[in-house]
Amino acid sequence: MSPKPPENGMEGDDEREEESEEENSEEEEEDEPRLKYQRMGGSVPTLLQSDAASCVAIAERMIALGTHSGSVHILDFLGNQVKEFIAHTAAVNDLCFDIEGEYIASCSDDGSVVISSLFTDERMKFEYHRPMKTIALDPDYVRKSSRRFVTGGLAGHLYFNVKKWIGYRDQVLHSGEGPIHSVKWRASLIAWANDAGVKVYDAANDQRVTFIERPRGSPRPELLLPHLVWQDDTVLVIGWGTSVKIVSIRSNQNKGANGTYKNIQMSSMNQVDIVASFQTTYFISGIAPFGDSLVVLAYIPVEEDGEKDFSSTIPSRQGNAQRPEVRVVTWNNDELATDALPIHGFEHYKAKDYSLAHAPFSGSSYAGGQWAAGDEPLYYIVSPKDVVIAKPRDTEDHISWLLQHGYHEKALAAVEAGQGRSELLDEVGTRYLDHLIVERKYAEAASLCPKLLRGSASAWERWIFHFAHLRQLPVLVPYIPTENPRLRDTAYEVALVALATNTSFHKDLLSIVKTWPPVIYSALPVISAIEPQLNTSSSTDALKEALAELYVIDGQYEKAFSLYADLMKPDIFDFIDNHDLHDAIREKVAQLMMIDCKRAVPLFIQHRDLISPSDVVSQLRAAKNKCDYRYFLHLYLHSLFEANPHAGRDLHDMQVELYADYDPKMLLPFLRSSQHYTLEKAHEICVKRDLLREQVFILGRMGNAKQALAVIINKLGDIEEAIEFVSMQHDDELWEELIKQCLNKPEMVGVLLEHTVGNLDPLYIVNMVPNGLEIPRLRDRLVKIITDYRTETSLRHGCNDILKADCVNLLIKYYKEARRAICLSNEEDEFRTKRDNKNRSSQFAERSMSIRTMEVKSKVRGGTRCCMCFDPFAIHDVSIYVFFCCHAYHETCLMDSIDSIISKKKPVARTHTQDELSYYQYDNSDEEDEDEDGNDDARVRCILCTTAAG
Repeated sequence: MSPKPPENGMEGDDEREEESEEENSEEEEEDEPRLKYQRMGGSVPTLLQSDAASCVAIAERMIALGTHSGSVHILDFLGNQVKEFIAHTAAVNDLCFDIEGEYIASCSDDGSVVISSLFTDERMKFEYHRPMKTIALDPDYVRKSSRRFVTGGLAGHLYFNVKKWIGYRDQVLHSGEGPIHSVKWRASLIAWANDAGVKVYDAANDQRVTFIERPRGSPRPELLLPHLVWQDDTVLVIGWGTSVKIVSIRSNQNKGANGTYKNIQMSSMNQVDIVASFQTTYFISGIAPFGDSLVVLAYIPVEEDGEKDFSSTIPSRQGNAQRPEVRVVTWNNDELATDALPIHGFEHYKAKDYSLAHAPFSGSSYAGGQWAAGDEPLYYIVSPKDVVIAKPRDTEDHISWLLQHGYHEKALAAVEAGQGRSELLDEVGTRYLDHLIVERKYAEAASLCPKLLRGSASAWERWIFHFAHLRQLPVLVPYIPTENPRLRDTAYEVALVALATNTSFHKDLLSIVKTWPPVIYSALPVISAIEPQLNTSSSTDALKEALAELYVIDGQYEKAFSLYADLMKPDIFDFIDNHDLHDAIREKVAQLMMIDCKRAVPLFIQHRDLISPSDVVSQLRAAKNKCDYRYFLHLYLHSLFEANPHAGRDLHDMQVELYADYDPKMLLPFLRSSQHYTLEKAHEICVKRDLLREQVFILGRMGNAKQALAVIINKLGDIEEAIEFVSMQHDDELWEELIKQCLNKPEMVGVLLEHTVGNLDPLYIVNMVPNGLEIPRLRDRLVKIITDYRTETSLRHGCNDILKADCVNLLIKYYKEARRAICLSNEEDEFRTKRDNKNRSSQFAERSMSIRTMEVKSKVRGGTRCCMCFDPFAIHDVSIYVFFCCHAYHETCLMDSIDSIISKKKPVARTHTQDELSYYQYDNSDEEDEDEDGNDDARVRCILCTTAAG
């Protein structure tokens, strides 16, 4: 960066030069300063009213200010005087604290050096009888008993004072090269400057380290003092006239010089490199480290005849000096910042009237241009009547500067990085949003609202209504929070209405409606704002879908269904099932079929009580310009026919044509199953589409068997199908017609011979074949005919034998079953029977249980009377026996009959037990059938039936 041009710059005649200067000036004004400044207050203004400051020193806890009257004032960091030493009778030239800040040393033109304790009454004064210009205390002065210090002045001697056991003793470290102008002590290294240059001495090893020659062309030291400052224990910064050198001193490692650093003559213990060196365009009135850069107090020389005068520090005209400047530069002399200081009385000061001191700081705390809190260096610029404090700008200063210069984005980034107080975010955010609104960058402003407004519900609502007032609310809606914070219902409703009224944001409206929780707003105001737009040019599919979603939120499911159907939403069928909207489908047949015909058709079939087939057909026909309605009709009618063949019988004529167009394979099964189509129309359709087998079937149903047969033979050429067709007709004339049509086709004759076995006598066909007709494979076919005939004959005989045997067996079984009687008794009799016959088999017990529970319905020919005694069954409380011939008897009457029969065959009388009687009860088991063959004579028989007579 070029140095800042003087305020009283020259004005050229060239307009381009003026424009260039203005642009450069604007660019420099945009550079952010690195330091901020304030005048030291407290006691300082009062002290300098009657005196003039000459030098300053900084300790960790206090400040020492030397004056021209010879006083040393101890101040706190606010400028309040803590203590005052009347140490000298002439101007104080230099001050120095020890590292602990417990002692302060001063030197003066009166030739004395005074070292005073700040916390005790200890005070030592050393007289050298010549003006002393500089002094440095041993950093460990308070810790060591040697109490060492170095001092020098116009005498040209550098005194090294050490306390011995017999008192203080001065040792001259160097002399003979002019006055000692400056001395600085760091660790064991002592650096001083005289007229010849800068020398470094190692007090620990008692040897001189290096010598750095005075810059050529620099002003005399008494006019422009050299300035020395230790950046750390090994780096020395030298500012002399217009030259800056940075010297690195480290232990000798016998490393040769490289191309970057200038190798200086060194001792055997240390190596010295000049790591940086550059020339300035101004006089150096003070220098100090600034992290990895430098702070330079610059004195701008007066320009005479267009050139800067470096020969003298005295202005050519009184009161013509320029403001001193504080410049932050790198080691390569790249300027980072330049600030002109409004020092009181600067017009009358020379370069040597200014001095710069800095407070100790930890260089390691410096990172990226910022210091850790509490580690920032402080710089004190001293002029005779003013003390200015400079310190690095902190984050809040940086943010404030960015806001003042319109760098709102950078200011926001700094706040978000946690570099300032959290309260700054509100201020920065508000100013940034205002700036973007003024610039009409509404989208960018909206995107930043979540960061800037955070959890403030009132701030969100305020900006929502502000965006709405500007008619830019749609760009803010995607960023509006729905929780943490949750806003008032009105804010959300205003946002949704703003999206609805702008066609460009209808898709955003749909997304927001699907995303936002329904509980945070009322759907009715938004619905009311959208409904008037449905029939206008501003209506879009996204708007309709958003309205449908709002209907769902409000519980108006039928209206939502209507919109979903018009929008062809694939998930509409699930919506119908979830909300039981089957009544609403009657008006949206075509839409549902176009969405998913595979799901729509079963839905219409299942709910045909709500929407009739005729309604479905009429709606599909009405939508013929929107879809392939005939295909949808085919799918619907096909499924309807499978569910109920008679449900759509009035539409079967149409269905024939639909099958012919879309599924010819299913036409023939349909023709066979349906009885509700017109044969003539169906035949006409089949003829147009050349559906031959369908024509055969229709002709057969119409009674045109011969024409059907002609179609099979002449068009299909399938003799086997012709034979099957003729067989189904059971018409002998048709067989003759088939034979006649096949006689001229030898191959068909052969096939006919193969397939007529069982249907027609092969000899009849052979006799009708013209003589000389060559039939392919006639021999093989005749052999097959004979074989098939024999096989058929054998099968017929076998079947007849089986049929006869089955008839005989069934008649025998029927005869045996018909002879059995069924005993019907009451529960008491059955109980007595079980008690008396405990050893009866479980088979008879189960049979008795079944009989007991049987509901008896009398079907006897005698009505309800016994066929023996003709008394009603209700009179006698006895068991009843019923035969399959429908005759019924009292048990006593039947036993008498049994006794008479047995007595005729066997003279020995015996009594009949219940076991014997139970033998005659009905049992369907095969074992009993086998036993009956041997006991047929003891069988109880119906007395009246000749079939049971014995």
